[in-house]
Amino acid sequence: MSSAPLTRRSLMKAAALAGGAVTFGLPQVMWSATAEAYTVPSKMDWWYQARFGMFIHFGSYSHLGQGEWAFDSGWSKADYQTQVSKPFNPTAFNAATIAELAKNAGMKYLVITARHHEGFAMWDSNVASFTDTTGTQQYNLRDYSGYQGDPLGSLKTECESRGIKFCLYYSILDWNHPSQTDRHESGLTTMASQAARTAYIADMKAQLQELLDRYDPALLWFDGDWFAEPSSPTLEDWWLKSDGADLYNWLIARKPGLIVNERVKRDLELGDYTVAEFGVPAAPMNRQWERCSTMNGAWGYNAGSENSYRSVKDVVQELVTVVSRDGNLLLNIGPKGDGSVTNGSVTILNGLASWMSTYSDSVHGTSGSPFATEPGWGRITKREGKLFAHVFTWPTNGVLQIPAIDNAISRVYLMNNPSASLSYTASGKYINVTVPATAPASSVPVVCVEVNGMPAPKTSVTVFQDVAYSGSSAQLPLGSYTSSQLSAAGVAPAGISSMLVPGGYQLTGYSGDNFTGTAWTFTADNSDLRPTGNNDAIRSLKVTFNPAAYFRLINVTDRLALDSGGNVASGSNLKQWTPVTSTNLQWQAIDLGNDYYRLVNRTNGMVADGWGSTTTGDPVRQAAWNGGTNQQWRITNRGGGRYSIGNRTTGLVLDGGGPVPSGSVTKQWTWLHNDNLLWTFDAVG
Repeated sequence: MSSAPLTRRSLMKAAALAGGAVTFGLPQVMWSATAEAYTVPSKMDWWYQARFGMFIHFGSYSHLGQGEWAFDSGWSKADYQTQVSKPFNPTAFNAATIAELAKNAGMKYLVITARHHEGFAMWDSNVASFTDTTGTQQYNLRDYSGYQGDPLGSLKTECESRGIKFCLYYSILDWNHPSQTDRHESGLTTMASQAARTAYIADMKAQLQELLDRYDPALLWFDGDWFAEPSSPTLEDWWLKSDGADLYNWLIARKPGLIVNERVKRDLELGDYTVAEFGVPAAPMNRQWERCSTMNGAWGYNAGSENSYRSVKDVVQELVTVVSRDGNLLLNIGPKGDGSVTNGSVTILNGLASWMSTYSDSVHGTSGSPFATEPGWGRITKREGKLFAHVFTWPTNGVLQIPAIDNAISRVYLMNNPSASLSYTASGKYINVTVPATAPASSVPVVCVEVNGMPAPKTSVTVFQDVAYSGSSAQLPLGSYTSSQLSAAGVAPAGISSMLVPGGYQLTGYSGDNFTGTAWTFTADNSDLRPTGNNDAIRSLKVTFNPAAYFRLINVTDRLALDSGGNVASGSNLKQWTPVTSTNLQWQAIDLGNDYYRLVNRTNGMVADGWGSTTTGDPVRQAAWNGGTNQQWRITNRGGGRYSIGNRTTGLVLDGGGPVPSGSVTKQWTWLHNDNLLWTFDAVG
């Protein structure tokens, strides 16, 4: 792994991280967008469903027992090769044992280091330039160390026989290659010449071709890419974004279904998913992501870390935290130099196996929490028909409060005792579940809420026949409701006595049918309408956005927020940006009384404007409000708290454009059922 200094972009990313395993007991936090399922490319479906994998750091450095970065501490190439790599002899490596540990622990894919930064190949590579300092021996496990086995091949066989996807790690830089010199500055290497750079990249691809041909990995996990980004390659910064993009395209041309991580050149939106090594992101990211983590602070075997293993509970909490934020966890082991798995690793893997034997359904095949906040008691995941509440802190009053959902609930139970239903009430802002006084004997117990459909946060107003949120009720999403429509929804007109109004929404009730008579406005929950004289008086109503509220409009596919760009000129394009607290990303949705809204930016006061565009793909712009239909938008509830936003003039809807990078232009498109055209309205506190 890398312990390189972070780039400015990486520092910004690291500043947003939650600090890893030590922060899992944080109180309730809020992020800018709910963890809706991504639009996942078909080739990545297995990876997204897997949620949990094993990372293995294993190389000649394992013999020394000082971690995978030992060479960078000051070794010369010759001494390292003869004193560390030459005696490496992993005779105790047992692929079946490792694969079985991974399977039982619920790990669905496995990534092992084929070549780490030390440059030692863990297979019988025949690429001529990868030699020792004498130039007479190939620097690999068979030719240099004399080990006759094939750990990569045997591990692939054992993994695939257990349904585990086999994947490989490969470092771009190489401390021992004749073309490079380790500067002992955060592991970076200096190239001997531009010609050496060109030849090395060609030979690196030749090694990768060997790996593709011999082992057919499902995924390649790159590292060793953290050079700066000058305008053209230098001998010090010899690996650029263009090289990373070229490498990715080269690989996909040879294996279209191959998954590649972002570290062909990190932090530049390359590859197929983002890597979070330096902590667990505090919120869902704007594309698929993976947290890689250690059990004891060491990647490669480090004898000095063998008394520093985390608890099984801590690892389980990290796993469900990552999945609740819609990521994968890649958990590392570092076998000893003889190839055996450390006792500490076995203890954690067996502990995970015990937990997974009961709770795997709450991890595998799930997506992130549907809510924009995390409860103080734990984390939440979801799948079609089920909401999983992972309880880190058991309630002392016997009631677990799960955020309310729009779905109908069929039953609630503890996953360790699914035959016994738990009693619950679904009223107010919570599902109040009565739980045993004592938590189940588990690292992390889980309460399952079975529902109709995919669990979705409550974005509907709920009206009740009786006070205190009781009696017959109706859930009313954004829209207008006459007396007959209220009856059809389940509550009699002139029969409403209490109501729940989600933050950022507004209910306007009318004493007459068809939105006539006296009007009353409600922007918060009201458990009893009698004191205000509105009890049993509302015969029709409208549910709208609260015009005083501000929202971040988050695209469902790319997780980016609608962005004005600040104090820009009239006619400027609207863009999308990573959700932050800036007012550039905050909008009012003001009901115009004709089933249309104007969207007003908080920074510059301009409104979203379709500009009369009639061609799909045209940008959305902004201008001062003029009352024209180009600036009027119909916001249509599409279910699950997601909306389409259609222009009154043309009927085209706002389009995120797919998994695009931050800063991309927001477009317009003909409506069809596609997540690119759906947005959530996340109220800003």
